[in-house]
Amino acid sequence: MSKIACDASYSIAAVSKLTGVSCHALRVWERRYGFPVPARSPSGHRRFSADQVHVIRKVADLARGGEPIGNLIESVRSGQLVLDAVQSEPRFEGAERAMFEILVDRLASADLEGADQIYDKLAKQMSQLDLITTVINPAMTDIGDRWYRRDCSIYQERTVTGFLRRKLDHMLETAQRANPNPKRIVLVGTVQGDRHQGGALMFGVLVELAGWRALDLGVDLPVSEYQKAALAWKPDAIGLSFVLSRNINKRFKELSLIRDVPVFVGGRSILNYQGLARKHGLIPLFGPIADSIIAFQAEMESRSRRAPAEDLVR
Repeated sequence: MSKIACDASYSIAAVSKLTGVSCHALRVWERRYGFPVPARSPSGHRRFSADQVHVIRKVADLARGGEPIGNLIESVRSGQLVLDAVQSEPRFEGAERAMFEILVDRLASADLEGADQIYDKLAKQMSQLDLITTVINPAMTDIGDRWYRRDCSIYQERTVTGFLRRKLDHMLETAQRANPNPKRIVLVGTVQGDRHQGGALMFGVLVELAGWRALDLGVDLPVSEYQKAALAWKPDAIGLSFVLSRNINKRFKELSLIRDVPVFVGGRSILNYQGLARKHGLIPLFGPIADSIIAFQAEMESRSRRAPAEDLVR
């Protein structure tokens, strides 16, 4: 596996997850506007710095508000666009900026003790939100990229993701113990055919920290089982992670049959299927995981405010 300079350590897939901009859009921006200009790894793969991630996120946020992307990029180049630091992601200096990549290197080489030392050091310095958004999430994306490029073997990918899942399981258990009287419940997991648990676990940890109870139903679960759980447990919401897009139209149709419970869908695939999700009555969550949690809470609060008015009309 190639070593990447610590000031350009984010792959294009990691940037997509952290900013909510699809990989295709990032390539189009680079080709059409000359922005952003990534570094290249020895094998030719794009690598972005933490500063570039902050700029891309700011531009993406403004573009979603309706401002033309070409004008925004020109404003960045001219210095007219003021770029605020992203509060939820601490700015690392030196080697620490690539800590998630160093963590993956240790795990992929079976240095579990070294990986634990790195992780424990970061865990003492960061909040759980920061740990998820700047270490665990990028690390999961990084090892997935390496496997896709055949820079690592499946056994290495399993070692890395297994380590990270165990950390998330521990975080979820800790958050639940600190949240003994949750007022609302959300079912989390993945649907049939998708065994990528990381996104669902991260979502579960963060909603627990927000005062909810996350009931983790695991991975590869038929939609009919979510229907049964919704009828039996009367949750306030369902949150599902979609990393793969195989049979996504079929799964969305099945999910549209779940009544009286809002169904949120997030994960890498949702970036390209937002319209299809809405067509089936689902609520897409995309972009950085921290932003997804904010959007989730805002939507649920909005529904709570609407409910009393609707009851009065009846």
